[in-house]
Amino acid sequence: MWSRCIRIALLSSALGVLAALSGCAASAPRVDFEAERRATSAYAVGPGDVLEVRAWKNEALSHRVTVRPDGFITVPLVGDIMASGRTVMGIAEEIATQAARFYHEKPVVSVEVAELHSYRVYVMGEVSRPGEFTPTAQITVLQALALAGGFTRFADPDEVVIVRRDALGERRIPFVFAQVVGEGDLRGDLPLQTNDTVVVP
Repeated sequence: MWSRCIRIALLSSALGVLAALSGCAASAPRVDFEAERRATSAYAVGPGDVLEVRAWKNEALSHRVTVRPDGFITVPLVGDIMASGRTVMGIAEEIATQAARFYHEKPVVSVEVAELHSYRVYVMGEVSRPGEFTPTAQITVLQALALAGGFTRFADPDEVVIVRRDALGERRIPFVFAQVVGEGDLRGDLPLQTNDTVVVP
């Protein structure tokens, strides 16, 4: 009789654990981290950034320019090119296309970010030094938290979210500290886009 009761109790306990696990799985955030990482793999140029334009065997086009507040740069011969919000590859292609009007062959143009000034991220909530940060290179969530001095004792590290607004719209991307640091799942340690906000509840 007792053995039958024990078996029933064990079975009930096992079912309870499975139910709890299934509930956790259902509530676990589903995020395509690879898609988010691809979206931030190419830096979008912004006002204040300094670009180095180089044209192969063409000194006239080679120039260092600063992105103006209106988002444009001025390139010799070519004139004004919209740079803000674009990648360096896209800017280089447009410069080459526009310059081709003045040459027999389309010039080979490359563009690099020489100085980064428009990149900024925000860390808010339960961190030691919340606020705006302007690093000189792209950083990840963990690096942003380090810049903000780390968590306070009131923080909930597993409920951190990244608030992001871009061409895909506004969304909240979860950052679970225990998974990234405790379990070594670095997929969640995403590179931050400019104007991303890391919120620590």
